[in-house]
Amino acid sequence: MAIICKWRGVLEGWRVKVFSNIFIMGKKKDRLQKKNKYDNLSKPQAEFDFHNRGMLRTSDMKKLTDEFLDECTRRGLTKVLFITGKGLHSKKGMPIIKPFLKKYLSSLPNVVRVYEGRSDRGGSGTLEVILD
Repeated sequence: MAIICKWRGVLEGWRVKVFSNIFIMGKKKDRLQKKNKYDNLSKPQAEFDFHNRGMLRTSDMKKLTDEFLDECTRRGLTKVLFITGKGLHSKKGMPIIKPFLKKYLSSLPNVVRVYEGRSDRGGSGTLEVILD
C-alpha cells in the first residue's frame, strides 16, 4: 500500500480510502457488492454499548438506559441500537443484561417496539428500539 497525502479520487483502478489527512490506496475489488437502496432507512440513528462497563446492577442499567434514551428523544431520534452482548461470559453462561433490558424497555411509555437486531448489526447480542 502506498500512502498519498492531499489527494482524492480514483486513479487507474485504484480506490482511495480517507483516514483523517492521510489517503491510502488499495486495489479495487473485482466484484461489486450489491447495495440495498432502503438500507439507510432501517439503520439505527444512535447506539449504546454495554461492553467494558464492569459489573452493572439493574439500577445502573436503568440509569444508563434512561440517560441515553432521554438524549435520543431530545435530539429527535426514532431508532436506536443497544449492544448488550450475547452473555457468553456471564456466570452460568446465561445472558443477564439483554433479557432485563428487553423487559425494561418494553415497559417504557416512549418505546414503541423492541426487537433483536439484524445479524449484520450484532444479531442476538443487540436490541433495536423504535421510539415515539
